[in-house]
Amino acid sequence: MSYDFRLFKRRAGENELVTAKADSEGLPTTPADPQKEALKRRVADALIAGNPQLAVFQFDYAAVAKSQNVSEDQARIKFRHLELNGPAENCNGIQITLFDEEASVTVPFWHKDDKAAETFREIWRYLEIISRVAGYLIYDPQIDRLIDPSAGFEDSLACYTGAIGQIHKTLPVRGTDRKPWWKFW
Repeated sequence: MSYDFRLFKRRAGENELVTAKADSEGLPTTPADPQKEALKRRVADALIAGNPQLAVFQFDYAAVAKSQNVSEDQARIKFRHLELNGPAENCNGIQITLFDEEASVTVPFWHKDDKAAETFREIWRYLEIISRVAGYLIYDPQIDRLIDPSAGFEDSLACYTGAIGQIHKTLPVRGTDRKPWWKFW
């Protein structure tokens, strides 16, 4: 379970919310386009310049090919998106995924109070960078609207913290020590 943002290109003649709500592009089946690969790299470089702790995940294409029952070349085509994550220690769980013509930023429902606000400040910096470098619009499906990163994150944060409250109320406590489920990770 995660709180998700979708970043996408404006389509000529199409309402932006219609575009935002359309199915995402999914994993590719065609060879890489050098311009799209260069854009993903520029966005990744800008994100890393903004936070040097981010790193691009390196796929093990041989293992992916085996698990998908495809050739390694097919795995390289299908899994050519870039995934950026922070360091494993003290991880806040933010994941940025850059596809050929869109991107996503996700965060798990782990954070409460000040930590949630701090995490959303970080997300907002990433959204601004991706939007500026790639020219993408930003959609928050949880509140069903387009986001202007300069306008602040209060509505998205309120939705996130409200969901955290609901999760804590509805999911059972696990284990003999009665720790809440979110404390096990």
